[in-house]
Amino acid sequence: MLDEFETTAERGRRKGLLIGVVSVLATLGLIAGASLIAFDSVKDFVSRFQVEDYDGSGGPEVLIVIEAGDDGAAVARKLVDADVIKSFDAIYRSMLTTEFTIYPGTYRFPSQISGARALEILIAGENRVTVSTTIPEGFRIREIIPQLATDLGLSEADLENEIQKVLARLPEEAPNAEGYLFPATYTFDPGVTAEMVITAMVDRTEQALAKFDMTLKQSHEVMTLAALIQVEARLKEDFFKVSRVFQNRLELGMLLQSDATVSYGTGGTTVTTTDAQRSDENPYNTYLYPGLPAGPISNPGELAIEAALRPADGSWLYFVTVNLKTGETKFSNTWSEHEKAAQEFYAWLRENPEWND
Repeated sequence: MLDEFETTAERGRRKGLLIGVVSVLATLGLIAGASLIAFDSVKDFVSRFQVEDYDGSGGPEVLIVIEAGDDGAAVARKLVDADVIKSFDAIYRSMLTTEFTIYPGTYRFPSQISGARALEILIAGENRVTVSTTIPEGFRIREIIPQLATDLGLSEADLENEIQKVLARLPEEAPNAEGYLFPATYTFDPGVTAEMVITAMVDRTEQALAKFDMTLKQSHEVMTLAALIQVEARLKEDFFKVSRVFQNRLELGMLLQSDATVSYGTGGTTVTTTDAQRSDENPYNTYLYPGLPAGPISNPGELAIEAALRPADGSWLYFVTVNLKTGETKFSNTWSEHEKAAQEFYAWLRENPEWND
């Protein structure tokens, strides 16, 4: 019966339809698979142009040491290694289009910051970590050593050892290194050594002398006189006049009679000296021995060195600072004039005893 059974032709048509549906589904599956593969490839391709970067406010600070010779790539790698930035490209691409100078040193950075922020910090250069010290003009070595130790975190014994080592650079007549540790402000990277500090101070003295065409080895008399001027003079213009007084006395064969040399030779700290100190037979006593003392009695600055080489014109033989607070100093040609000025000083000192140190 035809209505109960499919004909052979009908069964063939239905089979062909099923095969067609399966083929379409298979084709769609292939297309979908190909699309997924293509999407992953595009994603990988795009990711090559995306830069991994931090976008937070930053974490704990870290120190980065930039050494001489480090280029931008080296600095970028150090920032990545220290977890300052997330990836090399976070900063390096911008470095290539930015003009700035990277100076060697130790720098403080927040960790986990954006490459843009890290570059801003690098360009500003205000995050450099340093240690510094300021040595005033006229300080003696016994004052310099403890200050260097405190300010720079160094051992006093190490500093003393290095001071002994630099004697080979100094004049043969120099009894010690007094006078050759130039007074100035010095700034160093963390971890500075005693050798580096003392070398820098002597180098600075050498540079000051070079301005006057003089070497360290030639400088004994100049530095000895400059150190004396540094301690005795107060006001800038007086440095050159004090120099003239000492040179006039030297030319006439007069004793210099400087209380400052007597104080140094006896280990004193006061402005005035006693009869006992002035009678002490040490090579710095200019009340007993003619000429300059055995060596510098302080560490002079550049002004005192210049004054030693370029004294003012004048015939003065005496001077006395009559007011230690203002630095007012009176210069005299005769002993009687000097005595009057000296009495003025003693009167001032009685009213201001705290200044006698």
